[in-house]
Amino acid sequence: MKKFIASTMLAATIVGGGLTVAATAATAAPAPAKTEQAATPHRHARRHALREAVKTSAEALGMKPKDLVTELKAGKSVADVAKEKGVDIATVKAALTAKGNAAIDKALAAHKIDAAKAAKAKARLPKAIDRFVNFHKGAHKPAGN
Repeated sequence: MKKFIASTMLAATIVGGGLTVAATAATAAPAPAKTEQAATPHRHARRHALREAVKTSAEALGMKPKDLVTELKAGKSVADVAKEKGVDIATVKAALTAKGNAAIDKALAAHKIDAAKAAKAKARLPKAIDRFVNFHKGAHKPAGN
């Protein structure tokens, strides 16, 4: 479960608006040494972003987020669930892209990130969404490989 969360956090962070936390951290004073306590706020932001990505995907698939989570925990990907539901995966990706771009634009408008970071985040968004949509629980490489 931890590896599932960890691998989808990157995609979800970009999609769900975790950029605001990352941008705030980048503009703040240098962070103290990493400790469990210092990492907690970022972990919370990634979880929130993941929840938003799941919620957006579930809405695009016409199902409840809780039902999608059950499918994901069973080892299916969002793409597998979309195929079963008869929904084009492009519809799900478009919804996630719109949500991610909105979050980036919101962070840019609030001056939490600059235009260069916004452009870089938007450039990374399609790859992150592909990873999120096609992720299968348990289908990852062991650490160190």
